[in-house]
Amino acid sequence: MGVLEISKYEDFNSIIKGNELVVVHFYADWAEQCKNMDSVLIELSKRPDLQGVKFAKLSAEDIPEVSLAFKITAVPTFVLLRKGTQVDRVDGANAAELTQKVTKQANKVIIPAMSEGKEDLESRLKTLITSSPVMLFMKGDRQEPKCGFSRQIVQILNEHNASYKTFDILQDQTVREGLKKFSNWPTYPQLYISGELVGGLDIVKELVASGELKEMLPKSLEDRLKKLINQDNVMLFMKGSPSSPKCGFSRQIVQILNEHNASYKTFDILQDQTVREGLKKFSNWPTYPQLYISGELVGGLDIVKELVASGELKEMLPKSLEDRLKKLINQDNVMLFMKGSPSSPKCGFSKQIVALLNETNVKFGTFDILEDEEVRQGLKEFSQWPTYPQLYVRGELVGGLDIVKELQATGELMKTLQPSS
Repeated sequence: MGVLEISKYEDFNSIIKGNELVVVHFYADWAEQCKNMDSVLIELSKRPDLQGVKFAKLSAEDIPEVSLAFKITAVPTFVLLRKGTQVDRVDGANAAELTQKVTKQANKVIIPAMSEGKEDLESRLKTLITSSPVMLFMKGDRQEPKCGFSRQIVQILNEHNASYKTFDILQDQTVREGLKKFSNWPTYPQLYISGELVGGLDIVKELVASGELKEMLPKSLEDRLKKLINQDNVMLFMKGSPSSPKCGFSRQIVQILNEHNASYKTFDILQDQTVREGLKKFSNWPTYPQLYISGELVGGLDIVKELVASGELKEMLPKSLEDRLKKLINQDNVMLFMKGSPSSPKCGFSKQIVALLNETNVKFGTFDILEDEEVRQGLKEFSQWPTYPQLYVRGELVGGLDIVKELQATGELMKTLQPSS
């Protein structure tokens, strides 16, 4: 969104009405410090964790009624607002203080007040718990924890570069007592991931020690988008679903794919604002629908229509599952189909075979069959091998863990893995 320029009193009132945090820079053209702080504001507006914040600037001398209302006596001054009410401010060109205060306010979860009947409280708690993929109920906030346990869990999340929000239970006795009963967890802090209770500090420490916390925490938006794009060989980001498109362009592109008997998956961007806005920036494509083939952006409806007219779409669409499996098998000279990844195997057999391959220092590619049910089931039939992991060399099945162990014991493993001369 960048930084909005406010030139009218009416525009100011319109911008500050919503629930989102609004940061307004009161500036003057003649003040050099204001120009320096403009660059700070621009950088803050680019931060992924501040995408829900509106950043704006207005000339303090051009709209005096606003400056007077907020007691602006010098520039630069930064006023932080929610629903038109000042929640904090920074007087002067203090970049560190501005960054700290914006971050603190942006990560506060604001829930509308409601009556405290049992059903209302439960609804409120559910809303709080799911207000961020990673939600920490603590004493204080991430900048100023009010107890040692809260301080330690914040430090752990920061060390893992986690994107998370916090709720200060010291500020709301109803939530403080209600959440203990709701979650059946008597102490704080409490950490929730994807709406599910993880636990307190001791549990989180155990997860750190076992390496599980890293896997549990949501990836960055870029990682999430890449995963979605590669969820299927043909991936359509659209409004609605194939059976119920929510716009004419989406309806037409679905019809084209169906006419080509394409096997594809879809993602409804109306259900996820983060993906909707993030994918436009990631792909540098401003509209929907967006069609991806083999992880690469094809384009929108107009591009797809051109490809249909030229006959190219038919050639671009993946062939049968068998063709897809052959392509995967030959993706690397040595290809391992496993559960999980080399750095985080999801079963003992996969862990052992990765260790054996690492000992050879031979480069190998992997495919996580837990991420693609079609490949998982299809490869078992294609290879006539019912279990995983499965190792392929130069497109040919070697076998599973037992076979690889035998090859290692007889000294034949290295010879099998090496490129044929």
